[in-house]
Amino acid sequence: MLATLTKVFLLPGNLVSDFAGIVANDDRGMMRTLINMLFWNLIGATIAFYLA
Repeated sequence: MLATLTKVFLLPGNLVSDFAGIVANDDRGMMRTLINMLFWNLIGATIAFYLA
């Protein structure tokens, strides 16, 4: 179950890295981190906005 949650959490960054053709692990990790932070922060901020 933890592996599935990890895959879902990293999915946006992995999709963008695949689309951009990034294969080097260091570069892919940096891109994945950036995209995941932007994506999940947007989701969290949207939920917080509607709940507040």
